[in-house]
Amino acid sequence: MSPGLSPYAIALARHVSPEGCQLVVERNLLEKGVRLVLALAGNPRATGTVRWVVADRAGFAFDAPIAADLMRIMRLGPQGPGLELHRA
Repeated sequence: MSPGLSPYAIALARHVSPEGCQLVVERNLLEKGVRLVLALAGNPRATGTVRWVVADRAGFAFDAPIAADLMRIMRLGPQGPGLELHRA
């Protein structure tokens, strides 16, 4: 992923745990099995795989458990446009 590269989609994270979360996107852009990198400005990135999709929501499993600080920030929600999703 190159700096300045436009995100594939913007999402909000819900039900965040160390192992995964639910992503809510504006449009149904995600498909089961898609590999993504989640980026929230100024924070570590998380990689993983879309496990299920229903309408504008998707289950996302992280490749490795995320740190407590990142989990807390994702639960609070972004202060800007949202969580950037990039194809891995």
